[in-house]
Amino acid sequence: MRAIRRLAQLSAGRHGLRLLMLVIYAILAARFYYSGQDMSVFMGMFRVLPPGAHADIALNMYPLLFMAGGIAISLEQCSEYLLIPDFMVYVRRRRGISHFCRYCLIVLVYSVLFTGVQLVVAEILAPAGCAGQIALTAVCAAWTLVVLMLVVNLGYMLGYRAIGYFVAAGLYLALLSLNGLERWLLSPWVFAVPHWVPTLLLASVVLFVANLMVFERVEIY
Repeated sequence: MRAIRRLAQLSAGRHGLRLLMLVIYAILAARFYYSGQDMSVFMGMFRVLPPGAHADIALNMYPLLFMAGGIAISLEQCSEYLLIPDFMVYVRRRRGISHFCRYCLIVLVYSVLFTGVQLVVAEILAPAGCAGQIALTAVCAAWTLVVLMLVVNLGYMLGYRAIGYFVAAGLYLALLSLNGLERWLLSPWVFAVPHWVPTLLLASVVLFVANLMVFERVEIY
């Protein structure tokens, strides 16, 4: 409850800006369902080109829009919650791993909600029999959004916000440009689990540890 109250404090005065961004995002995202792309794949999931085709970022404009919109609409409030002192207490106390874990939970819940609303729309409009594939690709998209937000947060904590966004954008654009990597990520691993599952799991663990180390260093000062 305390985390919810803190987020409510940070949200004050930003509802208008967030609403505007949501409206713009909704208008752009709605075009996906009239674009002729395969609707059995979630909008935020990257697309793989046919073998031999040259990389085409235009095919993945909607996944790029999904990630950019998800990061932008958060308005850095998750990072602010992590670092801004709690003005409801009189004595400044050093916050530990429990506070950091609450931040990670907030990022996860935000990404799930951002993806979940769009997943409901996708399930309604998609062809029959595609529910399972849409849900699986939505999980990948939401998980990728969490990873990118952790990358952005590193830059935020280190005082290099622009670099954090630049690195996150560069990593995702690199993925969209490497058709071979995309194909490998979608290929089956153990028990038919796609390679993106262990890849995102490893990236999440590495970024969790990196963010925690930087957070503890920042909290000292």
